[in-house]
Amino acid sequence: MRTPSTAPSRSMRGTGLAKRITGPFGGPVGGLVGSLVGSLAAAWLLVALPASATDPVPQTRTLAMNVAKPASPLHASAPLGSLYRVEGERTPSGFDVPRFVSLKFGRVNARTGPSRNHSIAYQYRRRGLPLIVVAETEMWRKVRDVDGDEAWVRKPALSGERFALLTVRTAVRARPDADGATIARIDPNVLVRLDHCDAGDYCRIRTDNGVKGFAPRAALWGAQTMD
Repeated sequence: MRTPSTAPSRSMRGTGLAKRITGPFGGPVGGLVGSLVGSLAAAWLLVALPASATDPVPQTRTLAMNVAKPASPLHASAPLGSLYRVEGERTPSGFDVPRFVSLKFGRVNARTGPSRNHSIAYQYRRRGLPLIVVAETEMWRKVRDVDGDEAWVRKPALSGERFALLTVRTAVRARPDADGATIARIDPNVLVRLDHCDAGDYCRIRTDNGVKGFAPRAALWGAQTMD
């Protein structure tokens, strides 16, 4: 950790939530239709529905529409409402639902249902992006992103490593309180690693370029408690 006397304040900028819609329903309507279809088709799948060893691969075609989804304002608490909670002993993974995970790869297809037969609602393009698992089968996880959208991704595409997105321009401090010296200032949408969060209001974070310090939990989407 840099001390206040040796580390000038620096500014970091984010690159936004990389998510592209691909499918017969392009644009915002497509995201809504995909979300509704996925929700209706899989509402009862939370605890059981064993996946086959080899999922059939559907016929594909070149899609004429591939548009970026408009960015939504980031709010640290908005997407966490109405989550159905299930203890780990009742889930296929053995972990509690809901819980935070992150994307393991830089390109991950998000589908309208828990199989490759379901259409691709959009594609995530940001490794480390934090997501909330809201339902699961043996091989698929239904996830909610920072925009509040939900879709299904395969289990191997997700990691338990913790990341968070800055939702507002935030001062990173040398100690976990508002009076701590400012080490850096980070813009919204910057992705940071979560080391740990204390019982109070701050979490220790790390950036890819070596900044380490404390940021308020309220500014970090991916650091909320699920209680």
